[in-house]
Amino acid sequence: MPSLAGMTTLASDVDYPRLNKLLWQYRACFDRFEFLLEVQLLVSSSGRQDWLHQLADLLDDVARGIGTLDLEREVLLGSTTTLTELAAGAPEPWPEILVEQHAHFTAAVARVQRLRHRNEAALDAGVDGIRRLVDAIAEAAGQAQTGIGDSYDGDGKLRHDNGSALLFDGRA
Repeated sequence: MPSLAGMTTLASDVDYPRLNKLLWQYRACFDRFEFLLEVQLLVSSSGRQDWLHQLADLLDDVARGIGTLDLEREVLLGSTTTLTELAAGAPEPWPEILVEQHAHFTAAVARVQRLRHRNEAALDAGVDGIRRLVDAIAEAAGQAQTGIGDSYDGDGKLRHDNGSALLFDGRA
């Protein structure tokens, strides 16, 4: 949620329509961020790791957008206060609008935190899967190396004494 703490601007001096527009722009950025985290989870689970760099670029775009909004907020409000504090001193109809905006940001932050945890768990599972695959390949390579001497001669020709060759995974 955009932090608005320590505000020096008086509530009566705030350009509320501009602030509300700014908050809607934050909402759009948070919605896109949430969408991209969902897509990242889907892409990771599909095994299309080659697309993750595209998602990283899109997430970077969202981060830059939020940074720009933060600067605009700082220009609009000077230093910052919470939306709840700002709503308490705002003229009608702004208190209700600001409270609704605050509720939306609170819910969005909770959703994003859940998605972040799901993404971290998926990435950890992917790393564990890769580690198990590498271990299995290394083990199979070790078995195949011992079996190569039994199946092939020094010139790399198949020996016919046992009638079978070993595959790369160590199976005959």
